[in-house]
Amino acid sequence: MPGTRQILQRRKAVSNIARITRTMEMISTAKYKSYHNKWLSIVDFHDAMVQLGYLLVTAQKPIEHPLLKDNSSGRTAILAIGSGRGLCGSYNAHIYRLVEEHVYRAKTSGKKLDVYVPEGKLVHILNYHGITPTKVYSDIDEIPSDAQLDEMAGEFVGQYMAGEIDYFGIVYMRFYSVSSQQAQTLTIMPLIELIDDLATRSKAIWPWDLSFEDFYLTPPADKIIEDVGKMIIRSSIQSCFMDAAISEHVARMTAMRNATENAEDMIKEMTIQYNRARQTQITTELLDIIGGSGALR
Repeated sequence: MPGTRQILQRRKAVSNIARITRTMEMISTAKYKSYHNKWLSIVDFHDAMVQLGYLLVTAQKPIEHPLLKDNSSGRTAILAIGSGRGLCGSYNAHIYRLVEEHVYRAKTSGKKLDVYVPEGKLVHILNYHGITPTKVYSDIDEIPSDAQLDEMAGEFVGQYMAGEIDYFGIVYMRFYSVSSQQAQTLTIMPLIELIDDLATRSKAIWPWDLSFEDFYLTPPADKIIEDVGKMIIRSSIQSCFMDAAISEHVARMTAMRNATENAEDMIKEMTIQYNRARQTQITTELLDIIGGSGALR
């Protein structure tokens, strides 16, 4: 059994760890609330863009545009959003499993897959498993700036319109609620698939609910489809990064709360051990004193 000094040293170390994990939980809680408020502020705009896009792609007269066509280049691309930092449980493991599935499907279908990743923990996981990212965005924070979003969306839209890629999707952790986050892939291009997916997520959109009379379109629909498409794609990329950031901080909140609770349990257990060891030490010393005083008689 360890001595009282060793128990005190361990208890102090665990107490310091608990203080750190509690602080990290508080920081992640504050960031979660901040990002969640931002997320709520863009929902209405995002839904309005999806509604307009839905009307454009379901028009009676089909609109001809490269963003609405299927390509056959044999090349696909995904943007995998992992956590920027660690200590967030199995967050990156869930993202990696989806990336691995994309790699497997690309190999079995004979297609080339380009993997784009923001700098963070996921890069190390991919490299460890032998997956070399095509591009690592080293200058992106948890949420890209407006200029970075424009550049990123323009890059992938340009590749698709030029026929260089057949598919572009984002692998990320979707946020549903504080108790529910799910790793998934959102298809960004072809644009029709993105709008179809988003239309089922946002407000209910039915042909008899909305018509072009609900929007003022200048110039006509076939002239603005590219600009509207780029705006929807940009907004979707921003939304995915927002979901990923919120989910990361929720995961870290949970992990740090569990770590703090475990540390507090260990402190209680070591306090009991210390009291027992101290009592044993006191009893031993009393017996030595009694035995010594008896020998002097």
